[in-house]
Amino acid sequence: MIDIFVLILDFLAFFSIYLILSISLNLEYGYTGIPNFGKVLFFAGGAFTVGALASRIIAPLVGVNLAEIDFVKYNAFLGIKVTNFFAENPHIALLMFIALLALAMMVGAILGYLASYPAIRLREDYLGMVLVVSGELARIVGKNYDPLICGTFGVFVPDPFSWAGRLQSIVRVAVMLAIAYLAFLTVEKLSRSPYGRVLRAIRDNEVAADAYGKNIVKVRMQVLVIGSALAGLAGALYAFYMGTVHPDDYSPLKTFVVWIMVIMGGRGNNTGAAVGALIYLLVNRTISFIKHWLYAPFDVNYLSYLIFGAIIILILIYKPQGLIPEKPSETLDFRKYLKKTKS
Repeated sequence: MIDIFVLILDFLAFFSIYLILSISLNLEYGYTGIPNFGKVLFFAGGAFTVGALASRIIAPLVGVNLAEIDFVKYNAFLGIKVTNFFAENPHIALLMFIALLALAMMVGAILGYLASYPAIRLREDYLGMVLVVSGELARIVGKNYDPLICGTFGVFVPDPFSWAGRLQSIVRVAVMLAIAYLAFLTVEKLSRSPYGRVLRAIRDNEVAADAYGKNIVKVRMQVLVIGSALAGLAGALYAFYMGTVHPDDYSPLKTFVVWIMVIMGGRGNNTGAAVGALIYLLVNRTISFIKHWLYAPFDVNYLSYLIFGAIIILILIYKPQGLIPEKPSETLDFRKYLKKTKS
């Protein structure tokens, strides 16, 4: 018997992760016009940060000397000890959780800063190829450098919400949704600010923006740093939720999944990006349930690729701006002006 409540919690958890990823790509591509095809690099950066440090930084508190054990072989044993320690010390668990989220965002921001150098110098087509390669680089490093996340074995991530007991799953998902909502509000506020208008100006006409004295190079660099920090945050949440970090889980396919969400929902519109994430998850989960009951002359594991490919083609033909097209935003000053004129 399928537990509907568990399915709903799992759906909401993944929605919170994909919401952060979609609005981060929307900030880069939808508002600024940067085709970031290496989103998985920054997503993996946040996840690898959690996987590499979550157990190690608490090891001394549980009486484990990392110099005396083989972390690659015994990381699961250590992770379980740390999880049990968190069950009795919620304040340390939450402190570690917050610290690693912040550190994951910093790692994502640093990677975004490094990626901004080719981004501000290459044409869009060449930039896309460079970022795709960069995204694959993270997976290769994680797979072949064992001290990072234990290579092909992957690494166990302790549960910072083990103290919540039976409410553990509910508390975890509630925290993830709250973080995703705060990220959404932050990007929405940014897009409606004068800075957001600068981003649109650069996207629509670089020459005009440059003529008005806007530093295009600096702004693009800032956007990549912010967007990559958000992707790092999503990666950290993903690692904590899954309870493990494995390098093969961070293939370039993750990047194109996020692109599907933004294209479906509508670029330059955070609500559209959120709707795209919601639709993707609904369709993907539905396919996962029904594909094994269908007779098909091909491997049913490829059914989702066929369906989403068809959806993207139809949207690009009939709704090229997405399901929720970008609309002129009413900035804060404009809304104040309307209130004054009405009064």
